[in-house]
Amino acid sequence: MELCMKQEDWRRIGEVFRGICQSNQHPSQVERISGRIAVALLSEGKDKLSLPFSVFAETVCQNESEDSMVRSFVGRIGVSLMLRYHKTHQWAKGRRVVETLSVLKVGFSTLKGLFGNEDGASRCCLITVAAEVFLLSGSVEGALNTLRENKWFLSSSSWPCEPADLESRTRVLIRLAEKTSHRDTLELLCNLPGVKESSDSMDISRYSPLFNSHLQVCVDRQILPVASDTVDFMLSKNLAVDHTVLRILLQKLGKQNLWLRAREVFKHSLNVGYYPGVSAPPGFMTLIVPCRLGEVELALTFEMFITVNATVIHHLSEPITSLTITLKRTQSCESEYLSAGSRLLSAACIPQPKLIVHYTAVNSEQEQVFMLDVPSARRWLRHNHLWAHEVWTH
Repeated sequence: MELCMKQEDWRRIGEVFRGICQSNQHPSQVERISGRIAVALLSEGKDKLSLPFSVFAETVCQNESEDSMVRSFVGRIGVSLMLRYHKTHQWAKGRRVVETLSVLKVGFSTLKGLFGNEDGASRCCLITVAAEVFLLSGSVEGALNTLRENKWFLSSSSWPCEPADLESRTRVLIRLAEKTSHRDTLELLCNLPGVKESSDSMDISRYSPLFNSHLQVCVDRQILPVASDTVDFMLSKNLAVDHTVLRILLQKLGKQNLWLRAREVFKHSLNVGYYPGVSAPPGFMTLIVPCRLGEVELALTFEMFITVNATVIHHLSEPITSLTITLKRTQSCESEYLSAGSRLLSAACIPQPKLIVHYTAVNSEQEQVFMLDVPSARRWLRHNHLWAHEVWTH
């Protein structure tokens, strides 16, 4: 083997090593030999562009079962090489090591390196290192595939990790998210440490700016399905959503006739407290809406108001031909408040069929009061009651 190393005959070394493993040598003896081979493979050869590990590993693993000891030691040699190349910033070589292990179906993430200072590398760390060598060698897809193939693994009782490992994973995912598609970026953010599985040691609120930044980009670039999914995920994890961007998203969803998504986002936001000024309890025939709502938000509020009161509306006696809508004041100036009234009237024209709303008066608190025509509400219910009941009452 020493002679073959001097001659850089890696195929021959692979054949010898496979013979050693198959001759029932004690694992500690094989481990010592594996360490020597790893050192030799790390040495600078005559051909600086080649990766001897690929030839060596392919030769050793030929016709070997996936759970054989031979593959295991090849994997451990690969782990040591990957960690060294990562440490010395030889990203391309590290990437080729991981690619070789992947092709040979060697599960490197559950193996330990051969050198003493590598025993502490957790499974989380190995996956992160592998993803980073892909990322820094220019293969975004390779980095993503590495994380997905390992199911975004972070920690378990069998494979615990240190806080430093989680910080390292966070750093790599954030860097990767800057180079991926909008959908892949959301997947990366959803797999940040502490997000998918709650952890007492991780405060995920620090990720809110990252999610909101992604949301803003998606809204600005009209990637509305991804923006909607981002909002839904943030709300489900109690991550603060930028309310201004949320309202712009709803307006754009309505304008592009993506009403199913608009209703889902609005209802979810409403349920977790993003619209505290909206009040439409069943049986209470007055709708209260804050004046800051946009046309799409108002139209969705009308839908909800009519649906939750459908039974009462159907049985209202004929003399009662209208329902009350009160436009609540906020801190806006008078001109903004008055424009909100015009917006409310425009919003009534959005539902199909259109609703009939009239301005009637100003109440004792100097707030505009409108009337929603009952026949127009009944007409809307006749056309929409099947899906509306499912959306707004469940």
